[in-house]
Amino acid sequence: MAARIIAVLAAGLAVAWFAIGVRQARDTDRATDIITSATPLSPARARDAQSLLRAAKQLNPDAAVDLLGAQLALRQGNRPRARSIARSVTRSEPQNIEAWLAYGAASSNDRAAFVFALRHLNALAPAVTPGR
Repeated sequence: MAARIIAVLAAGLAVAWFAIGVRQARDTDRATDIITSATPLSPARARDAQSLLRAAKQLNPDAAVDLLGAQLALRQGNRPRARSIARSVTRSEPQNIEAWLAYGAASSNDRAAFVFALRHLNALAPAVTPGR
């Protein structure tokens, strides 16, 4: 009897974890659609995207949600916030090329920070030379 109860509880936990994952993926996709849209970003849509990112971040260790937050901040014209978010990701994941790209994009108005990002990008993905 105890084994059945444990099995049912384990199955319930698995279903709940799956449901959370599906919700996070949906929220991330919806936020991505808003952030990458070619249409101008209204304050209401920016708030919607921020809310979706907050929900997607719960119990989610993936840095992609943070990088979307950096992209949103950049779209809103908040370069310092975008750079801060991207730099936080580069500190925790120094091999994350997307984080360095985000940091470079957010640092385009700061020559030293931009060059810093380019150096890291070059180290992670050096230029390909043509074969002989």
